[in-house]
Amino acid sequence: MVFGALYRVYKGWISPPQATKKDDAIRFGLLGASNIAPISLIAPAKAHPEVIVAAVAARDRSRAEAYAKKYGIPIVHTSYQDLLDDPSIDAIYIAQPNSLHFEWALRSLRAGKHVLLEKPSCSNSAEARALFNHPLVKAPNAPILLEAFHYRFHPAWQAFLAQIHGHGLGRVESAHAQQFLPKWAIPADDIRWRFDLAGGAMMDFGTYPLSCLRQILREEPRVITAEPTISEYEDRADQAMRATYTTESGAKGEMLADLAAAGGWPLLPASWTKGLPSFGWPKCEVELAEREGDGDGGSFKRKVTIWNYLMPSVYHRIDVEDTHTLRRGGQIVKTWKDSKNIKAYTWPSGDGEEWWSSYNYQLHEFVNKVKGRSGSGVWVDGEDSIRQMEAIDRTYEKAGMEIRPSSNFEL
Repeated sequence: MVFGALYRVYKGWISPPQATKKDDAIRFGLLGASNIAPISLIAPAKAHPEVIVAAVAARDRSRAEAYAKKYGIPIVHTSYQDLLDDPSIDAIYIAQPNSLHFEWALRSLRAGKHVLLEKPSCSNSAEARALFNHPLVKAPNAPILLEAFHYRFHPAWQAFLAQIHGHGLGRVESAHAQQFLPKWAIPADDIRWRFDLAGGAMMDFGTYPLSCLRQILREEPRVITAEPTISEYEDRADQAMRATYTTESGAKGEMLADLAAAGGWPLLPASWTKGLPSFGWPKCEVELAEREGDGDGGSFKRKVTIWNYLMPSVYHRIDVEDTHTLRRGGQIVKTWKDSKNIKAYTWPSGDGEEWWSSYNYQLHEFVNKVKGRSGSGVWVDGEDSIRQMEAIDRTYEKAGMEIRPSSNFEL
C-alpha cells in the first residue's frame, strides 16, 4: 500500500511523464502565481498531449517571472489583461482570491477564452447566477466554463456514488461529510481568513463536503443548523463550520469543515491536546434506509464510507457494509453482514492511469469538452455551480454570518 501510494504521488505530481504535444494542444494561461496550480494544472498538463501551460501573469511581475522560471512557463505577461489579450492563449486557469473569480471569469469569457475556474466559482450566489446565466456562456459554441471540483472526476468518487444510487438499494437516510486541515497549517496572513476577499471555511474546504452532500442526497438541502467557529484572525471569517441539512424526502446530512482543527487526540485527555493539531482522513459516510429483501420476511440495509475522497490517487478505500435481517412472524430469526472494500484508480473501461490524480482526470474531461468529445460523462454544469453557491449562502445565513460581498465589476 505504501509503495503504491508513493509511486502514484511521484508519477502524478513530482515527476509526471512528459507527453509529446500535439499541434492543436490547448494553450493555458494562468491568472495568478498560485500555490495550487503546480498540482492542479501544471503537473497534469505535462502528462497530457493536448495541453500546454504557456503563460502566467501576476500582480507582481517579478513574482510571476520567478514562478515561470521554476515551472518552465515560457511567457510572462505584465498584467492579467495582457494575458487575456494574448491571441496564442486558448484557455485561462483562475486560482485568484475568491473575490476576483467573478470579474476575471467574465473578462476571460469576453476575450473568447475557455475557463477552468477554481472553486468556489464566485463570492456568492448572485454572482454565480450572473456568471453562469450570462449570454456569453449560453451562446452557441460558447467557451467552456468549468468550476474545478476535481474530486468528482476521479473514478473513486463515481464508484462510491454507484454503491449508493444503484438500482434497488433504497433511499438515502443520512449522510456525513468532513474535511479539515490541522491547526497552524494556514498562516495568519493567508487570504482565506479575509472576509473582503471572500474567505472563510465554507468558502474553502467547506465547499467540498457540501458538494459531496448535494450529490449524495440528490436534492437541494434545507439548512437546519449551522454552527461557525469564528477565526481568531478575522471576526467576519469562519475558521470552521458544522452544519446539518434535510431534504424534502426526509434525508439528513451533516458536514464539518475546519481550517485549523485542534485537539481530540485518541487515548489522551482533551485538555492535553486542545492546542495541538488534529489529524484525520477526509471522508463521506452514508446510510441507506432499510428496505425489504428478495425473500419473505427479509430486509436489507447498506452503509457506505469513502476514505480520502479528496486525494484518492494517493490512497482511498470504499467500505460497503450490507446488513441482512430475516424475520418470521415479526420476530428476528437471523442477522448477518456482508462487507467489501472497493478501490477505483481507473475507469472500468481502462481509461486513465492508476497514478492519475483527480486533477489529471479533471483536465482530461476539460480537454474532451473543448474538443467536442464525449469522455466519461462526468461534468459540473452551470446550474450545479449556481445551486452550490446558493447552499453556501443559506449556510452562512443560518449561521448568522454575512454572505460574502459582491464584486464591483460591471456586467
